Amino acid sequence: MLDYQKKKQLGILVKIAMVDEEFADEEMKTIYKISKSYGAEDEEIQEIFDSPPINESLAPMSVMDKMNFMMDCMLVVLADHVVTNSERSFAQQMALKMGFRDEVVPFLIETKLIERSKMYDLLIPFLVH
Repeated sequence: MLDYQKKKQLGILVKIAMVDEEFADEEMKTIYKISKSYGAEDEEIQEIFDSPPINESLAPMSVMDKMNFMMDCMLVVLADHVVTNSERSFAQQMALKMGFRDEVVPFLIETKLIERSKMYDLLIPFLVH
């Protein structure tokens, strides 16, 4: 069962996927995989796909949680191998809300092949202090 914060995060991932008005199969599969890693049940995932939360606000998060969620956002943006201006813009807005500089989005696009465990140190300079 998901807590409120994880539901909101997954809803935001759905919104990122839909911001270009095309919810690609690859994006849906990526969100499903992320949802499962968050501990979501199939019914919860379907509910979030059917009606994502309206508000993109997030509760306070640890630095590690922010980094993980930012990387999850980018997994969705990159899932269909097409990064639209609307996806980039939405991801940059989320980055700013979480305390990252907006330059983190182009950086994550450029470094998409670096494994997650190695990204944490690389993301530190993008956090606003």
